[in-house]
Amino acid sequence: MRRGPGLQSSPLLRRLGPRLADLCGISPAEPDPVVRAKVRATLLALSADMPTDLRRALVLAYALDPEHSYLRLDRRTDQLARELSCQQRTARRRIDEAVSRLVRAAVADTPSDTGPSWHLHGMHALLRLDTPSPELYETRDVVAIRPVGEITVQFSLPRRPGDDRPEHDVAVDVLYGARIREVTRHNEGQFFRLVLTLPRILAPGERHELCLHYRIPAGQPIREHYVFQPLAPCARCTVRLRFPPGGGPALVWRLDGVPPRSVDDRAPGGDRLSPDSIGEVSSAFVGLQQGYAYGVAWAAAGADS
Repeated sequence: MRRGPGLQSSPLLRRLGPRLADLCGISPAEPDPVVRAKVRATLLALSADMPTDLRRALVLAYALDPEHSYLRLDRRTDQLARELSCQQRTARRRIDEAVSRLVRAAVADTPSDTGPSWHLHGMHALLRLDTPSPELYETRDVVAIRPVGEITVQFSLPRRPGDDRPEHDVAVDVLYGARIREVTRHNEGQFFRLVLTLPRILAPGERHELCLHYRIPAGQPIREHYVFQPLAPCARCTVRLRFPPGGGPALVWRLDGVPPRSVDDRAPGGDRLSPDSIGEVSSAFVGLQQGYAYGVAWAAAGADS
C-alpha cells in the first residue's frame, strides 16, 4: 500500500489485502473516507510503540501525514531524509525496518476486545496563567479503533518543593463531548483518573471531539511546567501557555519527548521559547510516543536555573 499515493489511493480498499482489511474492521460496502480513517487509525495504533524515527518513517511511507501526503513514495522518502538529516538510502532502510515491525505487530494483533480501543488524532492544550488561578483546557480528538463508549483520562498535579499542604485539589468538568462518570484520586490529590462516557458508541474509524476544563483552587501553587504524557497513541499535540501581562517568566523552554522523571529536573533545555506581545507561547509536537512527556516548562524571574 505504501507504493504510489499510499493512504491517498482511491479507491483505497483495492490496495488492501484481506488481512489488513479484517484487522481494520472494514466491510466491502464502506465508502472511501471511512476506509481511509480506519486504516489510518489502525496503522497509528500498531506503530505506537515504535522508536520516534521509525514511527515517523511509517507515517510518511504510507502518507498518513496530511502535510506531506505526496502522491509519490520517493517524495515522501525525500521528506524523511530531510527530517532525519540522512541520505535517501538510509531513509529507505528506516522505512523498510518500520514496515517489518508493522507486519510483526499486525500478525501479533488478532481481532478481539484486547489492546487499544481508541487513539488520539490530536490533543490541544491551553494553560491560562493570566487568570486569578490557573485554568487548563484540553481538547481531545478521539478516533475509535474498536467500538468504544468510554475513555479514561489521567491527570497529575505534582507538588512544588516545600509544599506541605495536606491535600491538593482540582476542579474538573467537561465543556462538551462527554460526561464524567467517575473520578478517583490518589497520593493525596496528586493523581486523578477520569472515566468519561461518550454520547454514543463510536464505530471503528469514527472521530469524536471533547474538551476538558481544569481549575486550580485559588492560592494553590503548581509546578512550573505543563506536559502531556500520552497513554494512548497520539498523532499530534499542541501546547499553548498564556502568561499574565507584564509578569512573564524569565525562561521558557520546550520539553519534547523527555522521560517523565526528568521533567522535574528544572534544568532549562536548549529549545527556548519567547512569549509574544500578548504573553503567549505555543509549541507543536507530532508522532508522540507513549510514556514520554511533551510540553513547556518555565522559570520565574529570580528563580534558580
